[in-house]
Amino acid sequence: MTVSAATLFDPLRPRLIRVAYRMLGSVADAEDIVQEAFLRWLNTDRDSVREPEDYLRRVVTRLC
Repeated sequence: MTVSAATLFDPLRPRLIRVAYRMLGSVADAEDIVQEAFLRWLNTDRDSVREPEDYLRRVVTRLC
């Protein structure tokens, strides 16, 4: 059974927002970046991602 994208992403959202906020200094910008990361996560082959948190932190960092 495949776990949904949101099920994996939602628990990580607060941490990802903190990462983006530290880089950008704006809550609104951080939330926008994390939402963009989620949209990219939806289009990712999640079965090939071994560590979702590491992958998503990298996506957020690169988007910032």
